[in-house]
Amino acid sequence: MIYSVTYFLFLTRLFFFFFRPTFINGWRGGFGGIDSRYASFLNIEWDQISNVLENLKDKDTYQGVGLLNFNDSENDHWKELIPEAEHVILSLDYVSSNITWEVLYPEWIDEEEEYEFPTCPALPRIQVPGKPRLDLIAVKLPCHKSGRWSRDVARLHLQIEAARLAASSKGYHPVRVLLVTDCLPIPNLFTCKDLIQHEGSAWLYEPNLNRLRDKLQLPIGSCELAVPMKAKGQVQINLFLMLCSHFVLAFHLISLSLDHVSILFFKQQSV
Repeated sequence: MIYSVTYFLFLTRLFFFFFRPTFINGWRGGFGGIDSRYASFLNIEWDQISNVLENLKDKDTYQGVGLLNFNDSENDHWKELIPEAEHVILSLDYVSSNITWEVLYPEWIDEEEEYEFPTCPALPRIQVPGKPRLDLIAVKLPCHKSGRWSRDVARLHLQIEAARLAASSKGYHPVRVLLVTDCLPIPNLFTCKDLIQHEGSAWLYEPNLNRLRDKLQLPIGSCELAVPMKAKGQVQINLFLMLCSHFVLAFHLISLSLDHVSILFFKQQSV
């Protein structure tokens, strides 16, 4: 009997040793495995989305539509709205609760890099699907108006990954990004110049992909310098060395010119 109990406890510990990490890593927080920071309680007005997409002349040629942060019934509605395209349900791991807005946008960082090298935390990324080609990326954004919605890390995360996914597009075909939200999207990421349609909670953008790629090369917040001081110092050293080499070359050319003038002068004197 004792051996049986011991063996049972051993199997129990072995089970939790191997499977507990899976439970922990798979847990999202909140109800139903959804992180409450990413939850959007917006009741989508599908007429608004239909009106926004109506003027897209190439909608019937869409190969793929990426859907991010919609629930199952909303995903089904998308398939009815654009039945010709293949719909890709995009998954995105949630940002750690330790990463707050104050972490991304601190009041002070060590700009001189005397004590540390300031870096921004890495945010989870969407795995870019190989196929189909995504012509439209639709994202439903949280908008907690009772809180600081303009300083919402989850909201920022979703928009950055939508932009990153659009910027990863190959070729020259346009990629549209549709943000479904009651709150204003990030104006320095998706600009008014890129906004082609807006009605109610539907914001349709056609971003300049090259400009978007350049923006995504910048740090996510003020937690990191766009160009580190060490890199700036190296650039200054390289510039100084280049100027020195040009100065030496110019001095050498002047010396040759003076030698040539001297030779001509002495020839004239001898004549």
